[in-house]
Amino acid sequence: MTVSTQPSDRALARRQQVLDAAAECFRRRGFHAASMAEIAKTAGMSPGHIYNLFENKDDIIAAIVERDCEEVLQRIAAFQQEGALLQKMLGGIEQAIDDRSQVADAALQLEVLAEASRNPKLAAVVHRTEALVNEKAQALIRQSLGEQAANQLPPEEIEGRALLLGALFNGLTAMSVRHAGMAQRVPAIAPVMRRMLRVLLAP
Repeated sequence: MTVSTQPSDRALARRQQVLDAAAECFRRRGFHAASMAEIAKTAGMSPGHIYNLFENKDDIIAAIVERDCEEVLQRIAAFQQEGALLQKMLGGIEQAIDDRSQVADAALQLEVLAEASRNPKLAAVVHRTEALVNEKAQALIRQSLGEQAANQLPPEEIEGRALLLGALFNGLTAMSVRHAGMAQRVPAIAPVMRRMLRVLLAP
């Protein structure tokens, strides 16, 4: 008889419950100030149960990074399945800007990056997930440009465009902390972002 090593649906749901609770605590208190006891209370379970799922806070925050990466990869894959890829992206730019300008999400992302700058183990997770996103972004750019136009560009150009694409949206996250009321600035930002995307994604 073969015993499955895959976690059960219940275990996966409990992991997501812990990650959601931890993300809330990290946003509110910061990575170091948020205790495992606080995360457990927010998740509605005992600290011992959390330690059955995660070794420590580093393990939890790494799992949050990996979950966020998977969500980005899924969004890119959804765009790649659409016809008229560039037009689809341009049409959803207001929503994309709004999504990337949420202060609560920015607080968590900045907390992760700050910790990654000090923690080599977490830095390795961040670097690995960013490499995956960049690889998929390059594929998205190649698809948008079309095979002929993409093949006329050196690989460094495609990679540079993918990095800049990430910088544009990640920069909005940081700006939501630096500037109050980013939501009110979406009408001013969206037309400029569309012009930038045409430069990066149009042949």
